[in-house]
Amino acid sequence: MQEKFQELIKLLQLFDIRFMDSHESVLCLPDNLALGKEIAIESGQAFAKEDPVFNENVIFFRVKYVFKFSCEKKEYFKTEYVVMFSFKSTDVQKAAEFLKDEELKKIFVEKQLSRTIWTILRGTIMDAFNRHSLPPVQLPWII
Repeated sequence: MQEKFQELIKLLQLFDIRFMDSHESVLCLPDNLALGKEIAIESGQAFAKEDPVFNENVIFFRVKYVFKFSCEKKEYFKTEYVVMFSFKSTDVQKAAEFLKDEELKKIFVEKQLSRTIWTILRGTIMDAFNRHSLPPVQLPWII
């Protein structure tokens, strides 16, 4: 599987990451946020079932990221972002064949795309906290 993954990576050249949709919601303002209480972060991602989309020499993936922030088990802030990743490829047909392998596709989408976007999401979420006048919370490392 590692060999196939390396071949797939060599076929793809990332050329655009674009936020297609975003929502941020302050659900409540817990009194204890300022008291240094521990914040719990719940995150998830969802992928469009028809992805990847192939268009000439371009391959698109659309991923939805959801983050929920809670203090003492009470959810107080939620963000949702839909991000489109665009890749160019010198051999779209070969890349398409690799991406038909569900296991390889899952590894690529869940690991590679998440690692690529994580620092961008970290900054976006920090900005969201600031816009909503909330104490900042850092996203954890991806393990």
